[in-house]
Amino acid sequence: MALGFLGGLAAALVLGSTSVLAAQTSPADDEAAAARAAMKEWMSASPEYARLQLDLVKAQAGLAVRIERLVVIGARCELLSEEDGQLIIANARAEMEFGRSVLFEDQQADFALYYEGLRKGAFIAADPGMPRPDECEDFARPGGTLVKLLTWTGRRQFISPGVVASPRTIP
Repeated sequence: MALGFLGGLAAALVLGSTSVLAAQTSPADDEAAAARAAMKEWMSASPEYARLQLDLVKAQAGLAVRIERLVVIGARCELLSEEDGQLIIANARAEMEFGRSVLFEDQQADFALYYEGLRKGAFIAADPGMPRPDECEDFARPGGTLVKLLTWTGRRQFISPGVVASPRTIP
């Protein structure tokens, strides 16, 4: 039973991440629809998969909110263009939205409340004022938050000279 669960988990994670990439980078909507259908079938077969998917989407929501907050900091430090900021936020939300799209209706309603609370809490807790100059310097240091955030634009970024950062690095 445990081996089957882990195998299904691995398949769901691989299929889920692959189809997000396909949905974002290719016009092949059929692939995304097929991935959604397969994930819904797995979720219908086991409540454990459905709970796991909800947990995965909640984690993606946390990352999307974190990225959104970091974009605000980068913009206030005048280190990110508006265009890059919008692209970064859109890409982070797209990953979350694909996962959300396979949730059952009751899970989607629960997730909507969770996401709304998460965003409100994150932005209330964050200081909306201007960052101090040392905070902006730390944000922009080589291999730091700015470079990791810019990996979400889809363009190559370098952690250090000659070392390419992984795409969509978690900042």
